[in-house]
Amino acid sequence: MLFKDQKQFFYAFFIIAIGALLFYFTKPFLPSKIFTENSNSTNIVVDSLMLKAMEDVEQEPLTLDQDSINLTSPKIATDTVSIPVIVKDSIITPKKKITYASLIRTTDFNYNLVHPVDSAGIALIPSAISYTSYKGSENLARFFEKLYQLEQSKKGKVRIAYYGDSMIDGDLIVQDFRSALQTRFGGRGVGFVSIKSESARSRYSVKHYASGNWTQRNYMKGRADSLPYGVNGAIFFPADSTASVKYLASGIKNSYRLNSPRLFYGPATDNALLKVTEEKDTTFNSIALKGKNGLNTVNLSSKNLKKIELDFSGAQNTPIYGIDFSDATGVAVDGFSNRGNSGLPLSILNIGQMKKFDQELGYDLIILQFGANVLTRESKSYNWYSSRMTKVINHLKQAFPNTDILILGTADKGTKFENLVKTDTSVVKLLRAQQHYAAKTESGFMSLFHLMGGVNTMPIWTDQKLANNDFTHFSPKGSRKIGRMIYGELMEDYSAFAKARSKQLQLQIEQHKADSLATSTLNDSLQNTPLHD
Repeated sequence: MLFKDQKQFFYAFFIIAIGALLFYFTKPFLPSKIFTENSNSTNIVVDSLMLKAMEDVEQEPLTLDQDSINLTSPKIATDTVSIPVIVKDSIITPKKKITYASLIRTTDFNYNLVHPVDSAGIALIPSAISYTSYKGSENLARFFEKLYQLEQSKKGKVRIAYYGDSMIDGDLIVQDFRSALQTRFGGRGVGFVSIKSESARSRYSVKHYASGNWTQRNYMKGRADSLPYGVNGAIFFPADSTASVKYLASGIKNSYRLNSPRLFYGPATDNALLKVTEEKDTTFNSIALKGKNGLNTVNLSSKNLKKIELDFSGAQNTPIYGIDFSDATGVAVDGFSNRGNSGLPLSILNIGQMKKFDQELGYDLIILQFGANVLTRESKSYNWYSSRMTKVINHLKQAFPNTDILILGTADKGTKFENLVKTDTSVVKLLRAQQHYAAKTESGFMSLFHLMGGVNTMPIWTDQKLANNDFTHFSPKGSRKIGRMIYGELMEDYSAFAKARSKQLQLQIEQHKADSLATSTLNDSLQNTPLHD
């Protein structure tokens, strides 16, 4: 080696050695969390409203102990009786006062918790943990009453709109939640399905293939009040006569067929024509789209099909929203997912248009599952998110005045701290904010974090193939599990309602019998009493 080369070698070696020494002595002062273990975060397109909110809001800690939330327990009017709110076995009517101090706190958890392992050293999946802070089950009384009437009479329909982000992409979680409800209460079909979606071909509960030229708009891009978005937050326009869409039934229990397909569309242009091909037929049925209202529907078939294909001609500029596949009775659950959705775009939905959808579909419960995209942005607190989601929920309450709302608090999210993957420090902060706006808007609340088992559970779920390697999203297997857990938690509260409701009805029957007996005794007494001049 030449002297010049030796000199350069030793110089480079010296620089590397100095760098290593500097790292060694400064390591104790460096932050333990340097990189998150989320391979997908760079690919997430977050909705524009959340990006703007992050720019507009000054990050300040929540001041949660300066106020309290006053909630009035509602009474539910029915055809036969006024039903008070029911919690467990008790019937309550007074106002409830919930303080911020009663919400979930970051100090409630041991973030260094190590979960038990089996004999092979494999960590066991933790059991769900309970919490005594706000759940708001009493705010689901109208929904529970509809379920109760359905279960008792086997008649009628209960419908749920389930909004979420990429956690429910491809109908994950929702399809198993839906199937469990339909198994117990009746009902078939996958519900409302859009013309196009990001996960159309990978969705297991139904496959749909849009072809030809379509123009699509959705509420993820920001405010556009002039566009009458559908209940799914989207709107589709056939660009020309090549526009078509095909649906194929799949293999989820209670959704083996495309049940009673019904098209939803806006004001039709002149000469708008729909060609409907059922199953493997070579012939088609032509349907003229004549509706001129802001929202129109047309039944496409009276059959429960395995396949249906729609071809649009002369329908340029006609808003097309999607198709509902559901029975006339039982439970229907519509899954509306958008990757990168924070929940804030729901504030863009036009109230008048949503009331039209509600008149046609009749929603009894809205479920909101958001948070994964909010956690991708570092925040000292989530006060900004709580205040904006409060406005979103109040907006939904105006659009769907007869519908209860259930907030699903965030699931666990793992982040690498040195060589260990632990619960991200933002998870409980966000969970507290979600519980806060649920209480403030008198909505129900359910914590996925607690259902999973609490702190440091996502790494275990990942090891057990229940979650992906980003330590954020559930795998298909994990989605089935969490969907059933949501169903089970909801049914626990419903069962308490149904038990108290049955007891209340029995008391009314006994009171009615007692009143009838008293009236009969009085009449007999009057008849046997002699008359005097």
